[in-house]
Amino acid sequence: MAVDSLALPDADPAWLSHDERIGLLTEIEDARAALDALQVETLAALSRSDLSPKQWVRDEVACALRIAPVTATGKLHDARDLVELFPLACAFLADATISRRHADVLLELARGLDPATCTAVETRVLRRVSGQTVSQFRQTVRRAVASLDRRGAQEQHLDAVSRRRVVLTPQDDGTAEVWALLPADAAAHRLMSELNRCAAATRGCDDRTADQRRADALADLAALADSSGGGAEPTGPSVQVTVALTTLLELDEAPGELAGHGPIPAAMARRLAFDPTGTWRRLLTDLRGQLISVSPGYRPPAALREHVIARDRTCRFPGCRRSARSCEIDHRLPYRHGGETSEDNLHALCPRHHHLKHEASGWRVRRSRGGDTEWRTPTGRTYVTAPDPYAY
Repeated sequence: MAVDSLALPDADPAWLSHDERIGLLTEIEDARAALDALQVETLAALSRSDLSPKQWVRDEVACALRIAPVTATGKLHDARDLVELFPLACAFLADATISRRHADVLLELARGLDPATCTAVETRVLRRVSGQTVSQFRQTVRRAVASLDRRGAQEQHLDAVSRRRVVLTPQDDGTAEVWALLPADAAAHRLMSELNRCAAATRGCDDRTADQRRADALADLAALADSSGGGAEPTGPSVQVTVALTTLLELDEAPGELAGHGPIPAAMARRLAFDPTGTWRRLLTDLRGQLISVSPGYRPPAALREHVIARDRTCRFPGCRRSARSCEIDHRLPYRHGGETSEDNLHALCPRHHHLKHEASGWRVRRSRGGDTEWRTPTGRTYVTAPDPYAY
């Protein structure tokens, strides 16, 4: 399929009749489905060429699509599985019989099956897909998988347990969601039983709801683990918070920022900043919010390393959000080639993108005017990243 063969709608909705606007919506959906199918085919082809981690294909895809490298990995794997396991669904997507959301539901619910069963599920559900919403299609796929899955219950359970994970998702207003997929018996219910026990023990002591008491009990378990390191003193919050001096002095209520989360309310920032077990570092920024200097804290590593970590905040590869604290400090111009160990020549790179810079043929990186990091890919494309600015 060629891009110029796609019939993209070309109309101004303001000058259309009601009937023509409804028709335009249909044309847009058809064009979107065709483009999604073409992207899936392209990503699948790229995925097949990325047989070795040293190919670094996912990283160039991440730059091109302006997404995080880990997200690019998921897109590449999903595209390859769609093309290889569900070719009929890809054809339906290309002619706009289904949407990408329908295809994603099929991939999500049937990917763990063997290829023959995937084909059987695909054939059965696509016979019924016409006119179905995504929600209705999800139920159709669930029924088909339940009917055709030839794995035993124990094998299905072990496959599900292999996908166990914990995910932290920042929310608004200084909150975050912690989501976990755990084995039902030995982990999930045991954890919930303990939270219920803790919540019941404090019932009637205050005006908190049961949900609030369970949430506080979960936070208390983390605090208890933090303070019980074989008799060691509590280490305090292992988080980095950025807050303006005017906010600390309660001259204003400008929000602070929690590393890896985003904006938090001024009161929360002050509470974290004044925690007696925490560590203070002074950050001086310019009018653009870019770091000028940083003072070392208690038992710091080299002051220069601390400066680079505080300045860069995350890995300097486009889209990568790995915290600079867990990155490696790299010389932009290698030391052996005359590169100085200086603030201008150092930046934070996660281990993967540190290896990419040194091992991948065709990748080039330099510091551009204004202190930004400029990456040039093997295909000649250029991407510029700048450290996230501090509030000012």
